[in-house]
Amino acid sequence: MSRRLMGVVLAGTLSMTIPEFIEFQKLSPEDLRTRFSLPSACDPALTASTPDAAQNRVTVGVECRARPAEPPPNRPGEPARPVRPVQRGS
Repeated sequence: MSRRLMGVVLAGTLSMTIPEFIEFQKLSPEDLRTRFSLPSACDPALTASTPDAAQNRVTVGVECRARPAEPPPNRPGEPARPVRPVQRGS
């Protein structure tokens, strides 16, 4: 399994109408964590899929993603570290 996928856990799935999903998307990460009893380290993400858009219903997946690590702070008096672009092979 790749390192990228290791930080994702499916917290649950729901079935709802498209208007309900739109309202559900408006919830803050804190509200989603509370609603699904997710740990504070979880960064909840929503995805929706439907086999037939004419049905006006979607299956919603709630994923718990690991929060990205913050870069270490600069030391006082040290210039900011530049972001280096990715070098591609020629």
